[in-house]
Amino acid sequence: MKTLALISDMKFFSIKIWSLALLFSSCSYVGSQTWKLDKQAEVPHDFSEPMNRWDLDKSLHEISGLEFDASARRLLSINDEKGIIYQIDKENGVASELYEFHKGGDYEGIAIAAKFIFVLKSNGKLYQYNSQSGKTKKLETGLSELNDAEALYHDLHTNSLLIACKGLPLSEKKHQKAVCRFSLETNQLSAEPVLQIDLKALKEQAQAEKLSGEQLWRIKRFAPSGLAVHPQTGAYYILSARGSMLMIVSAQQQIESIIFLDVKTLPQPEGITFDEEHHLYIASEGKAGKGKLVKYRVKQ
Repeated sequence: MKTLALISDMKFFSIKIWSLALLFSSCSYVGSQTWKLDKQAEVPHDFSEPMNRWDLDKSLHEISGLEFDASARRLLSINDEKGIIYQIDKENGVASELYEFHKGGDYEGIAIAAKFIFVLKSNGKLYQYNSQSGKTKKLETGLSELNDAEALYHDLHTNSLLIACKGLPLSEKKHQKAVCRFSLETNQLSAEPVLQIDLKALKEQAQAEKLSGEQLWRIKRFAPSGLAVHPQTGAYYILSARGSMLMIVSAQQQIESIIFLDVKTLPQPEGITFDEEHHLYIASEGKAGKGKLVKYRVKQ
């Protein structure tokens, strides 16, 4: 039985390495490419060349979430294996430990709501850290490992947390990906998702518009890994670590654009946030190298 298990693990590892090799070998690395599904919509950031880029400290080799702390004009982040919240200087990318909120685990998203910092675990559990008292409270969302919760965003207008799922949506339709709402007033998950992405329809549109084989391959792999909402437009910015993509969905829930990010710059994007000037920050796990932090300027 041990031999069979070892063979199975080796096959999985080989498939994963082959997939990564295919992605890297097929990409030209010439900046990012944009597919505009809504031809009239503007892409507000310049993805042709990052405004800044930094290699992160080894403690954030597996960075898995990113948030802008407006009160201190800094970035907050998490490592998906440690129960530690890190601060990152947004001017030079230097990181340091800030708070220890819990023991180790598979942490995927971070969001700020006043004195509270929320951290999302992949099994759907939330950790509410009180930055004033230093105490942590665990919340059950109703999501599970099957949903594979990956991204977190605090919606100030509704005092709720938006949670993007990499796995099954609430409907259990495998061709859909969902963003759910967890109310901080009632500590309850809404029965209906805030946003649903139909991957089947998206792939059909990509084929109809004759996207390249590489782009089609990346679209088929789309699975949310990071989430932010544009402070002015209300558009949803949804990262996919698989295929290294950024999807922009309007406040009216129409997909406007998909940016195929430069895989060499962002091999596995996991965190996304806006600063006070609406510049966009994206963080990526390091893969074979160091974790990455990239800043994109607002177009003039």
